Amino acid sequence: MSLNYVIHKVMSDFRLEKVSFSYKDSETLVLDDISIDVDAGEFVCVLGKSGCGKSTLLKLLAGLNFPTKGTIYFEDSEVKSASLNRSVVFQDYGLFPWMTAGENILLALKERYKEKSRQELKKIAIDSLRKVGLDDKVYNTLPKRLSGGMQQRVAIAQAISVDPKVLLMDEPFGALDAVTRLKLQELLLFLWKESEIKKTVIFITHDVDEAIYLANRIIVLGQSPSKIIYDKKVDNNIKVTRENQFSDSKIIELRNELISIINNDVNQKAINK
Repeated sequence: MSLNYVIHKVMSDFRLEKVSFSYKDSETLVLDDISIDVDAGEFVCVLGKSGCGKSTLLKLLAGLNFPTKGTIYFEDSEVKSASLNRSVVFQDYGLFPWMTAGENILLALKERYKEKSRQELKKIAIDSLRKVGLDDKVYNTLPKRLSGGMQQRVAIAQAISVDPKVLLMDEPFGALDAVTRLKLQELLLFLWKESEIKKTVIFITHDVDEAIYLANRIIVLGQSPSKIIYDKKVDNNIKVTRENQFSDSKIIELRNELISIINNDVNQKAINK
């Protein structure tokens, strides 16, 4: 067995081999011939215009949809269903409105820890709420009584409560006001950096600045049928902060490169129509 194979077995969380996707009632491809590896512990932002297939890709990784062609592997096993090891956070929070925040979190916990008592699960749920900066009383609060930012914190608490290996996040801050969005970006980075073993995060966004601030690897999808038109790890010498995000020459260069790639793809598709 080669050393490269051993490293691959240990380090790779996802492997996509020539993945294409179209919906059953359509012959039009949404994703076309996508092949990538995602290593354990990476924070990957997937960028692209609205409608390019970013959310579709995330659902394939989650096991909520399946490729029309090609194969997706998670830890070297083919993805054939959803899994609690791959938690998903959606833009619309994904909380059942008739259940309290705590009850929403318990739904996932009951599936993950079937041997634990309700009291033990409640403790895990409250600990998860605290990790995302929420008060214990939120446990007994219905989602409609919470602000959008608080609901999204509950959704993140639900996702991390089951201790998944991967967080799949579909534009989770897209519907929030600017200040709340910044706070939750910082919370997410804190949770990722402070973990003893970093979880793999795959984060869908159409915001270039959000991707630059969060990611250590950025992937850009072209317009549908989507192919990968950019895939690079962020230079380790680029340290993005709120203070230098719009002044550091390396960050400005990266921003301009990403915007140029996206715009050129849009213009090229318009010419070819």
